[in-house]
Amino acid sequence: MTVDPGGRLGEVRADDRVRAAAAVRSGKVFTLGLEVFGRTPVPAFPGAPTPLHIMYQDWSHYEKGLLQPDAGNVAWVDDGVLLNCHGGTHLDARGHVIVDGTIAGGVPASSTVGGLAQTDVAAVARLGVFCRGVLVDLCRENEGPLPRDHEVTLDEVEACLRDEHVELAPGDMVLLRTGSLERFRSEGATAFFADYSEPGLGYDDALLEWVDDRRVLGIGSDTLANERPRDPATHEEFCLHRHLLRDRGLQFHEVLWLADLAADCADDGRYEGLYVASPLKLVGASGCPVNPLFVK
Repeated sequence: MTVDPGGRLGEVRADDRVRAAAAVRSGKVFTLGLEVFGRTPVPAFPGAPTPLHIMYQDWSHYEKGLLQPDAGNVAWVDDGVLLNCHGGTHLDARGHVIVDGTIAGGVPASSTVGGLAQTDVAAVARLGVFCRGVLVDLCRENEGPLPRDHEVTLDEVEACLRDEHVELAPGDMVLLRTGSLERFRSEGATAFFADYSEPGLGYDDALLEWVDDRRVLGIGSDTLANERPRDPATHEEFCLHRHLLRDRGLQFHEVLWLADLAADCADDGRYEGLYVASPLKLVGASGCPVNPLFVK
């Protein structure tokens, strides 16, 4: 049994990418990924592995006489990392979600044992995400970060797009700014994860119809999951990962730093640009850290 591993990425045409590139006017670049191993804390769900930066060799090895410089007195630095595929700024592979013992396309969950045999993040990496990005700045509409339990409705998203004078087109990446990541930085991890919740989309038949009718390529946000963690209507946890990522093949990009981009968009009134995200070709992985670019 096989299923399109790239989901809606496989529907993106060459002329869609040309249209996306045409959104670039000023050449300003915004990097939406958080620093890794930096001084600023990075949100990750409690219990997630702590990222490690390992120095295989550095100047201390030469100072201790463990290594000798090469000819010409040349020395080398070499290192490696251990990262959580779903920690910090990252994207999800379509096979990230198991429902009733199957992943996307009804493929048995046994195909994930020891690594995803299908719909892994390498499938996304082979295609690359190159599209028009549209920022939906809900913080601007709310005049500040949304409450932690706030459900972002389709009406709110559409009202914000109207105020921004942006019309969605097939293949667009919708980026929702809720202010949650900014709240994490101000509160700290302990307070943020106490009785954890974040603002985000909730289950709604109209939302599912909307992403289908508009042929939305994906959703990204400054939250850990793009959606409210527990949906009050279905009582499911992260139910849109099931309906949008697993079943429809949308891109899910999470923990994006959108504050700097939002400030620039407010200045020039342009909320669209070229969005590029290229994960590593991690064969068998269910996600990957990424540093998306938004070019205006």
